[in-house]
Amino acid sequence: MTKKEAATNYRQLSEELDVILGSLQSADLDIDESLKSYERGMAIVKELETYLKAAENKVTKIKQRFGDAA
Repeated sequence: MTKKEAATNYRQLSEELDVILGSLQSADLDIDESLKSYERGMAIVKELETYLKAAENKVTKIKQRFGDAA
C-alpha cells in the first residue's frame, strides 16, 4: 500500500464513519440496520486506530533518525 492509498483509505474510512454516525443518530433506522451499522462502525474505528498507530510509529522513527526522540 502506498502512502497515497493509505491517506485515501484513512480519509474514506473517516467519511464512512461520519455517515454511519449520522445514520445512527437518526430515528429512521430499525434495530437490525442499527446493529449492522454499529458493527461496521466499530470495524472502521479499529482500522483507523491501526493507521494512526502506524503513523505514530513512523513519526517516532523519524524523530529518532534526526536525534529528537522527545
